Amino acid sequence: MTGKKSISQMLEGLASEWPEAARRVHPVVLWLYRARDQLYDDLAAVLDPFDLLPADFDVLAALRTQPPPRTLTPTVLYRSLLLSSGGLTKILHRLEARGLVTRPPNPADRRSRLVRLSPRGELFLRDALDDVIAHEERFLAPLDAAEVHELKRLLDKLVQ
Repeated sequence: MTGKKSISQMLEGLASEWPEAARRVHPVVLWLYRARDQLYDDLAAVLDPFDLLPADFDVLAALRTQPPPRTLTPTVLYRSLLLSSGGLTKILHRLEARGLVTRPPNPADRRSRLVRLSPRGELFLRDALDDVIAHEERFLAPLDAAEVHELKRLLDKLVQ
């Protein structure tokens, strides 16, 4: 994260240059944004050797969590992953071109196609999983088990 201001520097800048905002900003929110950025940037670096973007991995992982034949509609995918329809379309084109997903016809709606994790996509996920888990463990390493549990509890409370 070189080149980024520290949270302390950001807060000092707010205090000196925008005091009315400084009185109202919640520093913990800045920390949450920074943690999210760090997680995303680190995951992008972990996935780069696999020629995947974090959003690509999210789509593959969402399909992998489904029972066989590991299929979802595009609508369910983009809503559950908080993607736009257009953003998902770009991801699906990339994944389909690499043979990681297939697009069989939707028997419930002949106008649309489903998204199915291919056997190749499933193997690909298995290969990438160790690296992704190691990335998560590195990120959480400064916390002990009780702190991880407390963080989970607090974040769960926030997103409810």
